[in-house]
Amino acid sequence: MWALSPHFWRCSRMTKTEMKRRRTRRRAVVAAVVWTVASLSLAKVFLMQDEAIKLVFPGAVVERQTFFLTVSEQDLAAKLSGGDRPSALVVAYAATKQGLAVGTAYFDTHIVRTQPETLMVALDSQGAILRIEVLSFAEPEEYLPREHWYAQFPGRKLDDELAVQRAIRPVAGATLTVRATMEAVRRILAIHQVLHARATAPR
Repeated sequence: MWALSPHFWRCSRMTKTEMKRRRTRRRAVVAAVVWTVASLSLAKVFLMQDEAIKLVFPGAVVERQTFFLTVSEQDLAAKLSGGDRPSALVVAYAATKQGLAVGTAYFDTHIVRTQPETLMVALDSQGAILRIEVLSFAEPEEYLPREHWYAQFPGRKLDDELAVQRAIRPVAGATLTVRATMEAVRRILAIHQVLHARATAPR
């Protein structure tokens, strides 16, 4: 009659432990997905992506473009924006009229306080801000700045003046939204500069 070795039991215990860890990780992933879906479903939606694009580029031909930043490009974008390293995946919507570039739109989803917000930041053909639109906002609406606050951005480029309490006025009661918006705008402008440098680099 044969008996199982101590090694077998150690392997069995390790397998059970690993299975428990995997179940825990799976639950965490499911919980994160549920939280995200719930947050987005509770968000007030003002515009859909295609509506926002048509609003800023009426009558234009818009092409969805996907880019993958290298690590060095991510680092450069972070340095230019003064913020964290952006995602390597970038989706841009390039607009043309009669074959001429008229601008590019980017969409950015980020956390304001504990809930997400999605912005469209549209740039003109020279890389200056053309328009900012709030597509969705899951925080209480009293944390959302008024339309005239966003009107400060058109024509601005990425420089030291593009900051709260410099070229951009703060908003009492919406400090976190203002900060999140500024970070998103600077991040998008920086990414656009990096992509432009890539496109115009000598080959």
